Amino acid sequence: MTDDSRFDDLYERVNELTLEVTNLKVGVSVIPTTQVAISQLLTLTTGLASDSRQIKADIREINSRLRALEANARNTDASINEILRLLRERGN
Repeated sequence: MTDDSRFDDLYERVNELTLEVTNLKVGVSVIPTTQVAISQLLTLTTGLASDSRQIKADIREINSRLRALEANARNTDASINEILRLLRERGN
């Protein structure tokens, strides 16, 4: 192997190593950014899950109140019908 071919081989290896180091630097610089993004996503997901649970609880409470209002409306209708029946009986 001549000196020129050795130098060419060395330069080629140095270039390959330089490229690998550059790729590693890029990869390493992305890791913290990815970790931050994952952390932010987990925080948002946790917050959304909590909000979702609260919304479900609120919906259950609203449904319960609606059932109570419906029951009150039925009782009011029954009372009005009874009053009307009594008034009709009195009128006869």
